[in-house]
Amino acid sequence: MRYIKILSLISILVLSSGCLKREQQPTSQPIVTYPTPTVGSSAPTVVTTYPPVTPTTPTAPIIEESLTTPVFSMDELYSHQLGGSYGRNAKLQQFINSMVTKYNFNRNYLYGVFSSVQRDTKSLVKYNVYGKPKAAKLSTPGEWDKYRSQFLTQSRIKKGVEFWIQNRYYLEKAAHQYGVAPEYIVGIIGVETNFGGYTGEHSVLNALTTLSIEYKKRATFFTNQLENYLLLTREQQLDPRSIKGSYAGAFGLAQFMPDSVRDYAVDHDDSGQINLFTRADAIGSVANFFVQKGKWNPRIPVTIPTSYRKARFTGLSTGYKTSYTQSHMRSLGMTPASNLYGYTGNVSLIKLNRYNKDEMWWGTPNFYAIARYNPRDHYVMAVHQLAQAIRMAYWKIRR
Repeated sequence: MRYIKILSLISILVLSSGCLKREQQPTSQPIVTYPTPTVGSSAPTVVTTYPPVTPTTPTAPIIEESLTTPVFSMDELYSHQLGGSYGRNAKLQQFINSMVTKYNFNRNYLYGVFSSVQRDTKSLVKYNVYGKPKAAKLSTPGEWDKYRSQFLTQSRIKKGVEFWIQNRYYLEKAAHQYGVAPEYIVGIIGVETNFGGYTGEHSVLNALTTLSIEYKKRATFFTNQLENYLLLTREQQLDPRSIKGSYAGAFGLAQFMPDSVRDYAVDHDDSGQINLFTRADAIGSVANFFVQKGKWNPRIPVTIPTSYRKARFTGLSTGYKTSYTQSHMRSLGMTPASNLYGYTGNVSLIKLNRYNKDEMWWGTPNFYAIARYNPRDHYVMAVHQLAQAIRMAYWKIRR
């Protein structure tokens, strides 16, 4: 990985903690959007393309003071002994030894870093590691209605339209470079942080350290994230104590985990640094993630509703990981709302449990691409439906 050196005090004060190297951009691709018809309606035969525009570069968003990272020298954290909440923890000692051996970290620097760590009990509670055990979730009628009501609100749709208008230049730049329709980039940021309205209050360092040590079920995952976080902050000369994010250690407008920041984040505004607390870089990074990790296909839709003669569906496995031929689905009495705009490959079978029936959908490989962001059917469908609602509202204004 090629690193970008921090150029000056001014650039650090303006940019926040999510910076990384500039990635080479993919070549342009044609952009196609797909209207989502209702079940039983006739599908349009012509897809619509985004009109070419040459908007002026929008003003960079103001970054909250709490999200900025001051000029940092690693010397500030040197310590000759290990303290903090895990100062006597053997697993942390082993991790430090590994970072010194594998990546040539200064041991005294790591002692200083981890001496500042405080146990994040809220993260442990979220993952049911600490506190009163949570009851197992059971499938109940209306669970999809309850889930979608958190995200498909008039307020969030309105904010999404405003976000699209304010960042039209960078959204269309991402669309033409990566082939990802703007509404899905907007949908991800809308579901993740309500368009930057809430990016998290947890110390990323505290959360990742706590979970890597105490969350045994996913210790390997969070230890890897902690490793990537330390590498990221060293590469960019960032203070690892200063970055705030979610209880899982994700941060920025699009809530990337540290390994995803290092692998997929891009410098979408050509500033010379990557900053996931800015809208431009969050937009470009979501698009790059979809393409690189999700293998996004710009020529097929994400999902399509289907009609089914019974109120409840049983008998076949459902979920984004399933794969069935369309002919087999039709043989079970399912009729899609359209021909998926020419897509003839296998589909996943998605079941949404509503109060009075099961709503059935077919998912394409692009549904799976969104699931690489968060592997839950409800999450992917919330992103899809929010994206489509924002798209319809946006183009209504544009007309």
